[in-house]
This record gives sequence, C-alpha cells and structure tokens, in this order.
Amino acid sequence: IGSAFTNHQIYELEKRFLYQKYLSPADRDQIAQQLGLTNAQVITWFQNRRAKLKRDLEEKLY
Repeated sequence: IGSAFTNHQIYELEKRFLYQKYLSPADRDQIAQQLGLTNAQVITWFQNRRAKLKRDLEEKLY
C-alpha cells in the first residue's frame, strides 16, 4: 500500500497541515528531511490530505 507513515510522521504532517495547506518547495524539503521522508512522499501526503479535507467539507454540506 505504498509506504506506511509512522505515528510521529503523521502527527507532524497533520500539525503542519493545520496552518499550512500548501507547502513551498523549501518547506517541503525541510519537512521531508526532518521526518526522514522523500519529497514525493510529502507531496503525495499533502495532496491526499487536501483531497480528504475537501471530501469532508462536501459531506458536511449535505
């Protein structure tokens, strides 16, 4: 199922996502390095997380 993230990684990614929905390349590099992830993993996580947020918001409307 692709790569599993550790609880710590998810916690840090979620924390960041709370106040920053889109990352600059520099932010992305920094987070990837800090958490021991690849840039691609960070990009994908944020894309998926934004999609989930959008789905959650749409469900609340109906």
